[in-house]
Amino acid sequence: MRIKKISFILMVGLSTATSISLFQDKAVYANQTINWTESADLTTMNPSQANDSTGTEIITQTGQGLYRYGKHNQPQLADAKSVDVSKGGHEYVFHLKDNLRWSNHEKVTASDYVFGIQQTVDPKNKSNGATLANNIKNATAVTNGKKPASDLGVEALDSQTLKITLNNPDPAFKSILTGTAFYPQPKKFVMKVGKAYGTSADKSLSNGPFVLKNWNGSDKSYQLVKNNDYEDKGEVTTNKINIQTVTDNTTGYNLYKAGKSDYTSLTADQVRANENNQAYHTIKNGRTDFLGLNLKNKYLQNKKVRVAIKQAINTKGLTNKVLNGIERSGNAFTPENTIKNPDNQRDFSKDANSKKYTFNKRDAKNSLAESNVKKIKLTLLADNDDQSKVEAQYVQSQLQNNLPGVELTVKFQPKAARVKAQLSHDFDIVLTSWGGEYADPMSFLNMIQSDSGINISQFNDKKYDSALARANGNDVNQPDKRYQDLLQAEQRIHSELPVVTLGHQSIPALIRPNIKGLLVNTYGATFDFKEAYKK
Repeated sequence: MRIKKISFILMVGLSTATSISLFQDKAVYANQTINWTESADLTTMNPSQANDSTGTEIITQTGQGLYRYGKHNQPQLADAKSVDVSKGGHEYVFHLKDNLRWSNHEKVTASDYVFGIQQTVDPKNKSNGATLANNIKNATAVTNGKKPASDLGVEALDSQTLKITLNNPDPAFKSILTGTAFYPQPKKFVMKVGKAYGTSADKSLSNGPFVLKNWNGSDKSYQLVKNNDYEDKGEVTTNKINIQTVTDNTTGYNLYKAGKSDYTSLTADQVRANENNQAYHTIKNGRTDFLGLNLKNKYLQNKKVRVAIKQAINTKGLTNKVLNGIERSGNAFTPENTIKNPDNQRDFSKDANSKKYTFNKRDAKNSLAESNVKKIKLTLLADNDDQSKVEAQYVQSQLQNNLPGVELTVKFQPKAARVKAQLSHDFDIVLTSWGGEYADPMSFLNMIQSDSGINISQFNDKKYDSALARANGNDVNQPDKRYQDLLQAEQRIHSELPVVTLGHQSIPALIRPNIKGLLVNTYGATFDFKEAYKK
């Protein structure tokens, strides 16, 4: 999903997508297998249920929607050959391509799109992507169980014509439709396999560049094989990609050095050893690292405690020293490169970079004293990968050293277990991250509005919800007002602290120089292998 064209000068340090030069004779490289690593297990192939970077990444390779990201993060028509947009911007009529097929040779139809989006908003499925559909007519009522999924404003006019009706016009809607939550789903197949849909390779179907093979729902290694039923198969060069789950950077680094992997992310120490390596790249992805604070916790309900936590953590020390090259500093929940200030073209993230409750040991102690809580025992939940361990231990030392009476225990879990606990609110504080599906602050801010299925902090704030409602409603076509609405929402985050931003992710990585055509994205899936090949 996002690219840039040049020979393997991957320029991924830039915020735009990057591609690598393509050659007319690239077909001769079809049988050169690409070997890749993922930092966490693949847990689902259900497009409505993908809630982490690995799921998004793999489903992007095996599927596609009406749009797919192209150069510079711009959505390009994919399954749709054309679209008619009504004058007011409330109705989109998509005309599907004639040659769309699932990997079982069945036709992809407009009804598959209706079914797929209904699956995303149906409350029975508890999809994390449901919030992204809120602007579709009746979506909120369906998600809240007040209307049936059949009332959703998505309609098949015929087998190749799809109509989507919005509550309000949305300048980001085309980008939103690139997300996996809006992929078609094969109704006949889903009805046949039932709850097993997406739990293994043989319980999944593909309409994208690749088909998943040899994954039983828990395998640590699996393959992506070229999908010969894909509508744009002529642009897919590579016949096979081997993928292996590698949760620690040392193992990944050793696999790369041994020639067994074409990619590895790096630790801060590994960055220092590879900064002059021609395979070294820094990928600025649109992802925020943060602490989610469970506002139902008896200590964290106290705003002064939350303020003390924020003031006690030297986030610049974390990003600039401990995680040098891995994370960029910033207090805004929304990272850079979403939208710009209509008045002066200043990046939204800079305007939202509040100085409220910044790091100050004395202020942190004073805030804690004002909370009237003498002893606090909390548990920090984090992934068991190398970077998460470093971050979690840093946060632990900052809070215990700078806040007298605070005892913070760190609990490390595999990512899948952490995500499950996070979504069920089974934590005190969680070290997590969020990557936007599209380049707009709403892609971040809507995750913590009160009715969001991924509102892990259980934040319920009328001023926050109201600001987002205005941005999505009356002010949606007034850029100046909408910009201020979104800034107000960010300011409520800084004021109420349901989350504490630690920084914005970068991915320092080694990508073998003979990998060509790889699309590197800021938002959505980090990598898109559709046109990738190994020379």
